[in-house]
Amino acid sequence: MFSLRTRIALLLFCVIALNLAGAGITLWYTNRTQSLQVQLSAKNVAALEASHGLSASLMDQKGNTTYYLLSHDDSWLKELNAKRELFEGWLVKAKESAFSAESLLVLSELESLYAEYDASRKEVIESYKQGHPDAGAELHWKIRDEFNTLLLLSKEFRTLYVQAIELNRKEFSEEAEIVNKVIMAGLILSAIIELFLIVFLYRKILDPIRNLAHATGEVGDSASPSTKNDVLTLSNKVESLIIHIDDTQKELDANKETLLQSEKMALVGKLAAGVAHSIRNPLTSVKMRLFSLERSLQLDGQQQEDFDVVSEEILHIDNIMKNFLEFARRPKLKAKIQSPSEVVDTALRLLKHRFESQEVNVSVERTGLLPAIPIDGGLLKETLVNLILNACDAMVQGGSITITEKTDVVEPLGTIVFIRIEDTGPGIAEDVIEQIFEPFFSTKEEGSGLGLAIARRIVEEHGGWLHVTSSENKGTTFLLALPATRGKHGKNSLSR
Repeated sequence: MFSLRTRIALLLFCVIALNLAGAGITLWYTNRTQSLQVQLSAKNVAALEASHGLSASLMDQKGNTTYYLLSHDDSWLKELNAKRELFEGWLVKAKESAFSAESLLVLSELESLYAEYDASRKEVIESYKQGHPDAGAELHWKIRDEFNTLLLLSKEFRTLYVQAIELNRKEFSEEAEIVNKVIMAGLILSAIIELFLIVFLYRKILDPIRNLAHATGEVGDSASPSTKNDVLTLSNKVESLIIHIDDTQKELDANKETLLQSEKMALVGKLAAGVAHSIRNPLTSVKMRLFSLERSLQLDGQQQEDFDVVSEEILHIDNIMKNFLEFARRPKLKAKIQSPSEVVDTALRLLKHRFESQEVNVSVERTGLLPAIPIDGGLLKETLVNLILNACDAMVQGGSITITEKTDVVEPLGTIVFIRIEDTGPGIAEDVIEQIFEPFFSTKEEGSGLGLAIARRIVEEHGGWLHVTSSENKGTTFLLALPATRGKHGKNSLSR
């Protein structure tokens, strides 16, 4: 069974198709009529002129011949030659405008008979010139039948032309009648479909929505039919429902995301507790024994290198353990009034040697120190160090990091402090950029996937937000925003 939208679309398609078909047939019929009129007009005029020209030139030739035989004036012979050429010209035009095989046959017979008649007439004239009028007169009486036959053939050509016109008129009338019937049937069918569409829309869409409006009290029962605006009421109700559905969906999505994060947090908490009891104490013992061995043993170069690798890997495991524990526990802010610019400078001093070893150029753009606001300097420094180290790791062959500080007013939140960290690295792929803040997601082979998640949590605990923009091969930008004053709603009022 088709859906409601599909059925409506099919009905509309049928109406449009019928209208387009009717318009197409009408356009075709108009063009065809115009084309036939032009063709018939051109052929009809040429055929009509040729039929009259043939008859008239034959009569003129007969008169010129008779006048010469009576007067023996050679000027009539010149006139006769001119009329003969005129007849031949009309004969050529008649062939060009011929409209049927039968008309061509008549013209061919006319042409052949005229050649015999013209030859006999020349003999009559020659007999009169040589002084044999009796023989010429006798021959002249004999070719009168040929002349009459030529006239009859000319009239027959004209008759065929009239019959052809009548036949074309009948065919055109029949074709017009068929086209009119088709157009009329299309109009009737289109009207039926449109009426069915109106009833369908009213029963399947308008009635249910109006009943919904009545049921929710949007359309008062006391309102008179003349004062009710059903269209406006239905429109407002549908718009309200759409907004409500959108808001509900957003809340559901937010709650779903919160639930997922809570589940991850619970899982990480259990994991961190287990790891703390099962791994950290033995790991501490291993670190102490390694420290003691390093001081008591005499190691060659290869052994020292192996020993350093083992120490670094144990340190890496210890850092992962710390990240687990930090992520499992929500950070408790120890806020005091301090300028975030001081924290930025402290983080850069800590990473100075890292910048030099990796050939990273760092610049800070500020018009002055940022205003002092309530922040936890230690946690904010941890966040900045994490973001800057990620930028350094992304720029394997060196590059530049630009840190921009500014303040702005964002209504209704008030004054916001912004710290933008922009690098010239390879950027983050579009298909993973939405996942980088998720716990345990990492693009690094040895990463725990908790650094950015912890950084965002610290910023959100300050009532701000952490946003990222990136394009492949064009670098990455992290925007850290902190409120100058924390409202009563805390981070929820600023989360993005």
